[in-house]
Amino acid sequence: MLNGLDIIEITGRIVRDSWGYPGVEAEVILENGAHGRAAVSMGNTGSAEEQVRLVNDRLSESILFEDASDQGRIDRMLSQAGDENWAEVDGNQGVLAISMAVARAAGAGLHLPLYRYLGGTSAPVMPVPMMSMISGGGGDKGLDFHEIMIVPQGANSYSEGLRMGVEIYQALKRLLSISGFSTSTGDGGGFEPDMKNSEEALHYLMDSFKLTGYKPGEDVLVAINADADRLYEKENGTYCFSKESRKGGISINRAQKDMLAYYLRLSDGFPICAVMNGLWKEDLEGRKEMMKLLEHRTLLVSNDFAAANATIIRLEQAGTVSGALEMVEKARKAGHKVIVASDVKDTEESFIADMAAAVGADYVKSGAPCRGECTAKYNELLRIEEFYRKHGQTAVHFA
Repeated sequence: MLNGLDIIEITGRIVRDSWGYPGVEAEVILENGAHGRAAVSMGNTGSAEEQVRLVNDRLSESILFEDASDQGRIDRMLSQAGDENWAEVDGNQGVLAISMAVARAAGAGLHLPLYRYLGGTSAPVMPVPMMSMISGGGGDKGLDFHEIMIVPQGANSYSEGLRMGVEIYQALKRLLSISGFSTSTGDGGGFEPDMKNSEEALHYLMDSFKLTGYKPGEDVLVAINADADRLYEKENGTYCFSKESRKGGISINRAQKDMLAYYLRLSDGFPICAVMNGLWKEDLEGRKEMMKLLEHRTLLVSNDFAAANATIIRLEQAGTVSGALEMVEKARKAGHKVIVASDVKDTEESFIADMAAAVGADYVKSGAPCRGECTAKYNELLRIEEFYRKHGQTAVHFA
């Protein structure tokens, strides 16, 4: 192979994610000496030992001595080899880890940073960060919604948007502490205050905007990740807000029409620019109705391209690097905004930062502007922006 891009060695190992759960790391070495590493969290499900065994045995054998620069062929071979093992191995973490490591190695072998290797030389557009501020919390505390995020639309650059997010995050922490709320963090680094409902949480966010000198609706917007599948109860066809019920002393179960009215009320009262997974994924009728009500002022985000105007891209869902790139292409063809996001359980792996820059994603979602697994992505985007700024090529999306 020209340039010595043949794969000559693959190693899988167990690493630890941000919560101490096991993850799978793959390392790929090419004939010319270039190498790439990538890690994927297992969370608290599946067997890391089995995934590593799969990486070191069947998956490695399937692509050994193949051309690392042919990502599509590599990913097809990995997926086929992985499919043969679904009965004994739960998940695709090993396949994804190798796919990412191969892309890194190929870029290194061609003396290109990963974002240039994946995206080519087209003029870059840096993504707007969607940063988690308030987490749903575990157990009985926190909110029923999975998380509430901020979107700094008034920034002139990615780095300025990130700085705004850090300032708001720290101001919110002070406000919560003064008010007697816990400032412990949950998945993605968002705070877990035990508030009575989402409206109260949103009011605290508005106060943190004002405290830092930013105007709600002009400088900063809000995004909600409802994770409605978790709230939905099939037996009675309603969404159970158990935490809000406990704090209010009355049972709060919202039917489809109540959920639509609730989102409409929140959008009227607060500068909400996006709602993720707002209704049960199988309620296509309700999702279409939600589009009619809110699409003119709000991004309605899904991962299945149905009844939405924005698509969230997660490598874990796509399964491979080429699979994620195909999802981005499909979203663009549908006229959707693209949000590249990390998974809830994560490692310090920064691959999605390079991917977001490479595909010109509208937004990047990687948790709060704190904790290493989150800031690893945000910091990598700072480096990418710095490179392009030096070459006079950088731009930034606006929400």
